[in-house]
This record gives sequence, C-alpha cells and structure tokens, in this order.
Amino acid sequence: MTVALLSDVHANLVALESVLRALPPVDAIWVMGDTVGYGPDPVDTLALLRERGARIVAGNHDRAVATGLGLELFNPVARAAAECHRSWLSAEQRDLLGALPLTLEPADGYLICHGSPRDPLWEYVFDARTAVESMAATAAPRCCVGHTHVPARFVTGDGRAMINPGSVGQPRDGDPRAAYALLDTASGLVTFERVAYDIALTQRRIRDRGLPAFLAERLAAGR
Repeated sequence: MTVALLSDVHANLVALESVLRALPPVDAIWVMGDTVGYGPDPVDTLALLRERGARIVAGNHDRAVATGLGLELFNPVARAAAECHRSWLSAEQRDLLGALPLTLEPADGYLICHGSPRDPLWEYVFDARTAVESMAATAAPRCCVGHTHVPARFVTGDGRAMINPGSVGQPRDGDPRAAYALLDTASGLVTFERVAYDIALTQRRIRDRGLPAFLAERLAAGR
C-alpha cells in the first residue's frame, strides 16, 4: 500500500492544495495532527482533508482549538491564532476536531500520532535517543509522527522506525516549501518530498484575517 504522510498542515490551505496536486496515486492519506492552528483557513483545510478521506489524529493545536484546553501552554502568538480558530469554527466543526483520536493504527504494523507514542500530543522527537525511548510505549514496529515540523526518520537498534514527514503548512527546517512523504507500507520505504506553493498568497490571507503578522513572515524563511 502506498500512503501519503502529511502533518502540521496548520490551516495553510494553499500549501495543502499544492501537496494534494503533487501526489501520485496513493491508497491512503495519513495526517499526523495539527490540521488547524496558525494559518488562515482552518474550516476549508479540515473540510478538504475529510473530503479526501484522510485518516487524521489529533495534535495539540487541534485539541486546544476544539476544547480550549492547553491554551495556557502556548506562546502568545500561537494562543492568539488558536483563539481565532475557535471563533471561526462552528460548534460542529470543533466537535469533529475534539473527536479526533490521539493515536490510530491505520495499517498492520503502523501507529500514527502527533507527538510520540508515549505522549501523543506534546512530546517533540528531534533525535534518535528520544525516538528509541518513546517507541517503548508501543508494540508497533513503525510509528509516524509530526509536531517538530522537521522531516526525519529514526531507526532503533531492533529495526523499528519512527517517521516524521515534516510540515505541510509551516516548515521549520529552513526550506519554505511544503513537506510531505510517501510510504510503501510493505517495504517500509519512505521518500521525503517537497513542493513549492504560493507563500505570498498564504501570507496575504493571514494578514487579511487579522492573525499575528509573525505567522506570515516566518513562512518565507521556513523557520
């Protein structure tokens, strides 16, 4: 089975549309959380992923926008965006976000979550040591995560692997192009991909909707 791995779309509809156009034929789309937060188009982003039949888990921004819980843990810019999103989404849409599971096992041998198996909402996995420690919380041989906004693949000593496709909507590895990955579930082969999108359009949308200017500025630098 060929799967598109997406994460941290963060309401950047323009970037998401560019990624979906670039995809080859795939059997499934797995989304490792943070569909909303930061960007200008949470309603349409959530609707498009649901239209495409994506399997989606909750991220910390999704949960905060849905429930208001955890907003005190965000920096002022992230909190302002989350509060805007809470007001823009309908009660039904917030309920859909709130119902997203923390983890899913969408295929045999695979677990997906936002942060890590031991802390699905909040743990950042930036290195192999943390990956090994967090993989102890699951029996799945392979885990797909997000949250860091940085593409990565970590292999443990027993051959298990953790895969992070990076961020569709707000990359933080110095490359402003939208990041995603393609996974062959049978072989475990992962191909990391990038696609350019109209960053200026998203920046205008952010400013027009009254979100903090920093959220527009950072997109051009990929930081």
